[in-house]
Amino acid sequence: MADFELAAARYKARHGSCAVLIIDNTDAIARCNPKLLRTLQEMAKTAVDNHLYNVVFVTPDGMAPAAMKSE
Repeated sequence: MADFELAAARYKARHGSCAVLIIDNTDAIARCNPKLLRTLQEMAKTAVDNHLYNVVFVTPDGMAPAAMKSE
């Protein structure tokens, strides 16, 4: 993740806005590795709180949002 954070900082310096990290198939992460999903949520919150980059979680069904709300 350090490489993405470095690239995001460069992007922000160059363009004046935050980069966006898109995490697709979040439902598969919720199903197979809920702990990883919680870690990604924490990382996303820290990144947004510190104005480093934005994170978008994409899912085709309702499993991931339900798991994310429970945290």
